[in-house]
Amino acid sequence: MDTSSNAREGESQISVDIEDLDARLATSIQEMISSFRPINSDRSIFRTPTRLRTVNIKMYTPQNVSLGPLHHGKEELATMEKHKVGYLQAFINRSKMSLEACISVTTKHKDRARNCYAEQLELSDDEFVKILLVDSCFIIEVISRAENDTETDYLSSPELIFGVKTDMILLENQIPFFFLDDLYSIAFKDNKFLKHSLSYFSDLMLAGKTRCNEVEPRHFLDLLRTCHLPATPRRQLPMGTGAFLPIRSAAELKEAGIHFKKKRSSDSLLDVNYTEGVLEIPPIKTDDDTEIVLRNLVALEQCLYPFDTYVIDYIYFMDELIDTSKDVDLLKKNGIIESGLSDNSAVAALFNDTAIQCVLRTSNYYFYDVSAKLNVYYRQRRHRWKATFKRDYCSTPWMIASTLAAIILLVLTFTQTICSLLPLF
Repeated sequence: MDTSSNAREGESQISVDIEDLDARLATSIQEMISSFRPINSDRSIFRTPTRLRTVNIKMYTPQNVSLGPLHHGKEELATMEKHKVGYLQAFINRSKMSLEACISVTTKHKDRARNCYAEQLELSDDEFVKILLVDSCFIIEVISRAENDTETDYLSSPELIFGVKTDMILLENQIPFFFLDDLYSIAFKDNKFLKHSLSYFSDLMLAGKTRCNEVEPRHFLDLLRTCHLPATPRRQLPMGTGAFLPIRSAAELKEAGIHFKKKRSSDSLLDVNYTEGVLEIPPIKTDDDTEIVLRNLVALEQCLYPFDTYVIDYIYFMDELIDTSKDVDLLKKNGIIESGLSDNSAVAALFNDTAIQCVLRTSNYYFYDVSAKLNVYYRQRRHRWKATFKRDYCSTPWMIASTLAAIILLVLTFTQTICSLLPLF
């Protein structure tokens, strides 16, 4: 009897323990569900994908100043944190806004601004508002002083000035543009922050232009991307077509008779045209900062525009054209590449190395039509024969004269031979 009672008590205790365990698990899982933040349309600021970061972490990491929460508090960037305080004070003095008014504007936008960051931020609302306000005032002051060029401070060094500017276009170092724009317009009763931003970043525009579509950018890096988009979107190709098409290198295409021409009237790097053996390509500036711009644009597209990869498509196209320094030299001679890099091999490595890290996910390759036409032209042997004849026999006036003389001599010799044989018949 006692044995049966003990067994029932033991079973009852096990049942209670299981119920407690179930309750604890349910509570734990519910907490996970409550903390989960669904993907929303505002998110636009990401950590760079690990596969890209591991190649060259410095391309994606701020070297001078932290902007936003992702790199906030790093010891190596602490010096600039002290100077941000002075820029905050300068912003308040120049705008005539009180600190309380600045905080009020920031607090109003804090939830939307927080949603712009793809990862969940382990920051209180007060901490987030403080970072957002101080960093935004710093950015506005930096851009304003660059235009006015009237103040001398810690950022007077040209090297540091450009270093800060480069940090401002890193994917992980962004502040939502809508907040910067709103804070600026409230502070200065001026809605031209986009115009001022375009002017400030003009020397980082790869095409050397500052045209921007009417769409408001998500942040400064998105602004650079927007400025390099074509005026008309990609053409929707029939299902089953439009995939990436490899093409021959620039040197090989030239051997086949393709002529390369710098496109002068273009605001976008992607405005490439091919017509009757002539390939027109807009010029691109390549210097020490081009790789940082390209790599961060690639990271942005892979995170935010995976099926609309205009910049990645462009890099793939240029990578196909450029295999060696010989190809770079050809494009430079035609004004298509304007290089500030040490040599042609550095330019070739820029496109080749960047393309290796790209993920071309779209089946609607922007340069499909151009690539298809180039391949059709290249496969026709008569074009290569014609190009070879021009290169070997007509490349200089002396060679043309020699070729004509040889042809005339051959015709005369043939005529003389025929005339000498006629009496035999």
